[in-house]
Amino acid sequence: MTRTSVVGSLLVALGLGISGCATIAKGTSQSITVSTNVEGAEVFLDGVLIGRTPFVGPVKKNKSQLRIELDGYRTETLQLSKSLDPMFWGNIIIGGTLGSITDFASGAAYQYAPAAYQVDLQRGDQSDEDFRHEVAVRKFSMLFIDEIASDLSNGGGDYLEALVHIIAAPEVTTADIGEALTTSSGDAIRFGQSVVDLR
Repeated sequence: MTRTSVVGSLLVALGLGISGCATIAKGTSQSITVSTNVEGAEVFLDGVLIGRTPFVGPVKKNKSQLRIELDGYRTETLQLSKSLDPMFWGNIIIGGTLGSITDFASGAAYQYAPAAYQVDLQRGDQSDEDFRHEVAVRKFSMLFIDEIASDLSNGGGDYLEALVHIIAAPEVTTADIGEALTTSSGDAIRFGQSVVDLR
C-alpha cells in the first residue's frame, strides 16, 4: 500500500468518525407560531409561560403541551404534534449513529409538525352553538381568502356566496366583506377575525 493510499484511508476513516458523532444541524430548538382569535392570551409550554399571542419564537423540540389562557375565556390545551426530522435519516446514512442517539435524547431528531397553531378561544359566557358558528365563519374566511378575494374582484362567485350563507346575518353585505379584506391587508388571520366581527 502506497503512502498516498494510506493517508487517503486515514482521512476517510477520520471523516467517518467525525460524522459518527454529528448531530442534526437544525439543533434542539425550532420556531413555532401561536395565534389566537383574541390577542394577548398567555402561552404556556409544558406549564412554563413563554409569551403572549401572537407568539413567534424558538422553543425546545422536546416539549409536548401548549396551554392558552386569557381572563374571561376558557383555557385551551393542545398536544404538540411531532415527526422525525428528515435530516435525522441523512445523519444515519452518513454514519451518524452516535449523533443520532444524542438527537433522540435532546429532541433534535424531531420537528414540530405543524409549527403554526391557530387557537380559537371561547368566551366564558358564550354559548357552544355561537362559538361553533364563529369558528366556522373564521376558518372558512381564512382557508379561502384568495378565492373570496377573487370573487369580490369579479363581482361575485361561489366562495363569496358560501361565506355570506355561513355568516347568516342579513345585515352583512358583500361590500362589508370587501372592506374586511381591505383592512386586513390580505392577512388570513386578520381577515377571519374581521369577518367574525361583522356578525
